[in-house]
Amino acid sequence: SALSGATPIEKETEHYFFNLTHFEDFLKQWTEGDHTQDEISNKLKEWFKSGLQDWDISRDAPYWGFEIPGTTDKFFYVWLDAPIGYLASFKNYCDKTDVNFEDYWGKDSDAEIYHFIGKDIAYFHTLFFPAVLKGAGFRTPTAIYCHGFLTVNGQKMSKSRGTFIKASTYL
Repeated sequence: SALSGATPIEKETEHYFFNLTHFEDFLKQWTEGDHTQDEISNKLKEWFKSGLQDWDISRDAPYWGFEIPGTTDKFFYVWLDAPIGYLASFKNYCDKTDVNFEDYWGKDSDAEIYHFIGKDIAYFHTLFFPAVLKGAGFRTPTAIYCHGFLTVNGQKMSKSRGTFIKASTYL
């Protein structure tokens, strides 16, 4: 490769996919409603126009995260397990406080649920997560608000570039 000078190694591998195309009609309707900002809805139209692709939800070891049951070398892709973690964390809270999980995430819930995210993860939160929720029989968020990046000297704030600020330092 150009970065390391090493010769790439080809190998065969099996991957697992989420059938995102199965949810295309639902997602088109959902993203054209009041669930996303116009700018995000317009961006999503580009993705629909080029055709949704089924989503590779597996990664080969070594990879951090959750191992796929029944395998020894496959892990769930972080953008599949992270949203499940959101629900699991809230379910844990509900169990400890006697809040009814279904009142918020049940299919017929009338609670309002809003997500505030950076624009770099709009694809995951506005397509994959709603499709996973729909497929699992949960409700989808009321709305998802996407915003730009925090910047330092015109560059996206980044941990890897050392241009991030810890909350404790700010405080």
